[in-house]
Amino acid sequence: MDGAGRGFSLFLGWMSTYLAAHLAIALSIRLLSGYLTVIEIGLLRSFGSLAIAASMIWASGVGRASIFAHVRLRYDIGRSVLHLAGSLALIWSLLHLPLALVTTIEFTGPLFAAALVFLALRKRPSVIPAIGLGVLALGVALLLVRLNAVPGRDIAIALVAVATLTTTNLMLANLARQRSILSIVLLMHVIQFPLYVALWLAVPEQWSPPSQPYRLTFPAPEIIVLGGAVLALIVGGFVSQAALGNASRHGTPLQLCSADTLRVPLITLVAYLLLAELPPLDLLLPGLCVLCGVVIASLPQPARAKAVDNRL
Repeated sequence: MDGAGRGFSLFLGWMSTYLAAHLAIALSIRLLSGYLTVIEIGLLRSFGSLAIAASMIWASGVGRASIFAHVRLRYDIGRSVLHLAGSLALIWSLLHLPLALVTTIEFTGPLFAAALVFLALRKRPSVIPAIGLGVLALGVALLLVRLNAVPGRDIAIALVAVATLTTTNLMLANLARQRSILSIVLLMHVIQFPLYVALWLAVPEQWSPPSQPYRLTFPAPEIIVLGGAVLALIVGGFVSQAALGNASRHGTPLQLCSADTLRVPLITLVAYLLLAELPPLDLLLPGLCVLCGVVIASLPQPARAKAVDNRL
């Protein structure tokens, strides 16, 4: 296997790990939504990732000092604050909008990525990714028409979530090419955790009350369901960032954000199997159109296309 093929295989492996972790996070959010507020869910996820990353760095022994070489603290702070805002907006969307609508809006991630790369680098996508983006945009437009989506506050929050998290994914790709993934994850949660605590203390609970709890399609003791959801949220939060950072070392920014959207149909499938959330059948064909666009935009690119500018 040549270098390009091996790099793409590593990209697929890390993205598969990321998708599995994000799937666990999404399911745990929906199961915990009847018991915790949006901020409490974010706080729990941040605490778990902070504890895991700190434990792994402490266990590394002599390598602890080198892990934090080349840190650009201002860049880390900016990315961490953006990621916190995007995460809260996404959790809000998952709790307050129909899943089919949230997934449709999340499919716009590669479009935001292409726009950001163009604004930062004045770099247009090559022919094949451009075709994929066109098919993707057509599918998203059809989905929004089928869902009779009406612009409003909740849809605006979902769009902010997608745009913000797409930006932080590209910033993560830039950081991952310069230093240790563990240092990136640890610093992010060192910055985010006190912010979550401050929000938890300052924001009235009635601004984001727990919604009606979701129930699994099969009987299971509540303590086991909640315990499993908490564990999935904690571990998944750490693994998703670590895997995404490693995947970014082997793919282009557009590939990264396109492959990221594959979590959307996976979440939809698992929500149907475990929570009996059946997506509307008339969304099937537009959804397939979107997936075709995602696959085309994620195809392997020449090695020269994988360079990421420090301005991202």
